[in-house]
Amino acid sequence: MGRSIASRFDNIDIAKSTLRAVIINDDELTLEMDFCLEPDHPDYEAPGADEECCWHPGLLKFAGITKLQLDRREIEQGEAMQRRFAIEKFNIEGTKFDMECEWGDIHLAARSIRVLTE
Repeated sequence: MGRSIASRFDNIDIAKSTLRAVIINDDELTLEMDFCLEPDHPDYEAPGADEECCWHPGLLKFAGITKLQLDRREIEQGEAMQRRFAIEKFNIEGTKFDMECEWGDIHLAARSIRVLTE
């Protein structure tokens, strides 16, 4: 039996993690992330002197999407080159996923939700 969705986020501080990109393909959605890893994560390395986290690139991949709502926020001129979007709210329950962040709001239901660290 596979691990639960929640356990896939063990040792990842989602509140400090950031969204880098949103990619939509057919019935799949991929969120490129910079995960903030906690010390017990297998890929953890001590952060540099000027960093608050052990940043590690990763992906949230959603396949078999049955419901998708993307509400992109207006980007102000000074934010046009922003590369990381802070996460404000994050929730996964079963096949439902909800996230509010500086990029906008993402709400979906999917058959498969995978967490991948590169």
